[in-house]
Amino acid sequence: MTVTVTRKPGGITQLFNTDTGRVTYKCKADSAYMLIEAFGGIVKFNQKGAIATVTGHVTSLESCDVLKNGHPEYKDALVTIISAHKEFAKTIADSHQKEITELENKLSSL
Repeated sequence: MTVTVTRKPGGITQLFNTDTGRVTYKCKADSAYMLIEAFGGIVKFNQKGAIATVTGHVTSLESCDVLKNGHPEYKDALVTIISAHKEFAKTIADSHQKEITELENKLSSL
């Protein structure tokens, strides 16, 4: 069995089982939001350790809610998701820039 682990914006970790095709989203933060197409809206992770699972056409939620367009929290949740993505992209860019700088320093010392 092979599981690919990917860090996602907003304190969510994605686990993908390549054997079964099962995708599990686990919340590492106290709460988080993530737009997940399989659920037809924004999944609101209500607590640390909350889980959303997608296996083929079967979905399940543990300590989560789904916010659909028109829900009173939908707009604020979308704003939160956008903010998390921007912060995540900045963190990744900063990390890559640090790695690039370290490699350039190694190259210049040759």
